[in-house]
Amino acid sequence: MYDDVLIATDGSDVATNAATAGITMARALESTVHVISVVESRRGDKAKRRERRGAEAESVADRARDAGCEADSTVRVGRPASEILAYADDADVDAVVVGTHGRTGLRQALLGSVALEVIRDARRPVLTVGADASWDGEHIDDICLSTDGTSGSAAATDQALGLAEACDARLHSLYAVDATDDDLREAFERHGEGTTNGVAQRAADRGLETTGTVERGEPTDVVLEYVDDADVDLLVMGTESKSNLERLVVGSVSQRVVPNASVPVVTARTLE
Repeated sequence: MYDDVLIATDGSDVATNAATAGITMARALESTVHVISVVESRRGDKAKRRERRGAEAESVADRARDAGCEADSTVRVGRPASEILAYADDADVDAVVVGTHGRTGLRQALLGSVALEVIRDARRPVLTVGADASWDGEHIDDICLSTDGTSGSAAATDQALGLAEACDARLHSLYAVDATDDDLREAFERHGEGTTNGVAQRAADRGLETTGTVERGEPTDVVLEYVDDADVDLLVMGTESKSNLERLVVGSVSQRVVPNASVPVVTARTLE
């Protein structure tokens, strides 16, 4: 499904955790692994920092080779998110892997992190792995698709189905209903049932085991709780295309889930 996967690293524990998840996915999908590390363009001994970043990137590439993947590494200089996205375009990779620190609140909404910058501007799927995300390093047996049934979730649905088929995993489709008015809540629940049934039919057509769940509650809380309770290995969800102001201050469900998820998260944008 992914012929080429780009893993970003800065040598931190979070990046190491993300690399483990990325290599596991690449091994399962028989992908070629590209590793990038970015030296931020600020004053200081840039040559020494570049040498250190090169060693960190090559260490991840060595881990990928040990797992049976073809791999290469590179170092760039500039803003991390910009350079990661530029390399993803240059190498025409199919997915990007990056670690994210678990932060919430206004500081996160306004400043974000490298991972959230990548998610907001990426035109390809992004696998993010938080500091507390669990990963057994072996198999992907259960994948959860968080969907609202809108056109914006189309890419996420395609990604979830493709990954479940490639990994021979069980697919969980989850729809959150957040409405206080009884009539509106019932309408959303009917829409949720139709949406999850539609995903289940597409999964069944591929010979996949599947479940569908419609839950009441604030979407972020519903997704995070379901992932924990159902013991899934990977979460897939869509990310909206919004203006700079909306996406930084208001954010989206995906941008609130990603830093706090207990499992790796694949986000995908439906391109217009």
